[in-house]
Amino acid sequence: MGDLSEDLERCLCDCACDEARAAKARCSCEEGRVRETKRVLLGERQRLLDEMHASQRGIDAIDHMLHRVSCECVSREASACDGKGDAHE
Repeated sequence: MGDLSEDLERCLCDCACDEARAAKARCSCEEGRVRETKRVLLGERQRLLDEMHASQRGIDAIDHMLHRVSCECVSREASACDGKGDAHE
């Protein structure tokens, strides 16, 4: 199981898993403790999903603001051109 445990540790390190957890997963794998190994992998998977969802919420918020800026600034520019808006905008 040497190759599997090394690949496991490398995978976790590539996913920005802390070194201690990656080493724990490797030891668990080498010792044949499948449930513990899977628990570490699933925990890291959940951590990555949480990060991805947080990033997606940020992207969604930025997209919303881009849309609002496009709509509201365009209407203000149109008003300014008509002489109805504030000249400083």
